[in-house]
Amino acid sequence: MCYLLIWDVDGTLIRLMGMGRKALNAAFYEIYGINNAFDNVNMAGALDLPLLKKVFEHYGISESYPPSDQTDSVLLSNEAIKFFDTYSRILGSYACQIKTSITAPGVQELLKALEKRSNFYNVLGTGNIERGARIKLSIDNLNKFFPTGGFGDEAIERTQLIEKAIEKSNKTFNINFGRNNIYVIGDTPIDIECGKKIGVRTIGVATGTYSAEQLLQCCADYVFRDLSDINSFMQIFE
Repeated sequence: MCYLLIWDVDGTLIRLMGMGRKALNAAFYEIYGINNAFDNVNMAGALDLPLLKKVFEHYGISESYPPSDQTDSVLLSNEAIKFFDTYSRILGSYACQIKTSITAPGVQELLKALEKRSNFYNVLGTGNIERGARIKLSIDNLNKFFPTGGFGDEAIERTQLIEKAIEKSNKTFNINFGRNNIYVIGDTPIDIECGKKIGVRTIGVATGTYSAEQLLQCCADYVFRDLSDINSFMQIFE
């Protein structure tokens, strides 16, 4: 049996303590001269692209689009492209300053254990744009575990993002993963609700801003306070 594990990033794999928001604010200030534009935005489970669109709308910033014949992906405006370029540069500079581990408890050990099993496939399903996710994961050398995924500049809704991750995984691994063998792993009710909507299994991890009890209330199939107990996690698949 082959299993596809779709991992959220912030609060699930890593804990950055606000570095992403800080970089978003710095990028917006550099381009538009507006301070703390993202301070009052709820980022838990959010996607970078629709989040940016809301901030653009709030500050009356209009968007223009380059010519394109794209039909199967989300088209980024010129303003979004410039913003994400600036954000990625700033985020990268912040990442270089981090000298301590940001990985959530048990994650490194669990990923190494899964890597040894030929029937487990790990991918990303995150609201971060791919460059942002890769920069964050590079801090503790986690990118090697995730060859593909769905990202926050490829979708407007989280369900679209996870479907994109599944579609890419089927192609990357040349496997047609059954819905009962796909697991969305995240730290927010939005992650759990998304998995339920598309008919896959869900694993809640209380290493973000939500408690295990709150994730249980969302009817996650499984909930862990953290991922330090590898044996308990692997029992899901027995």
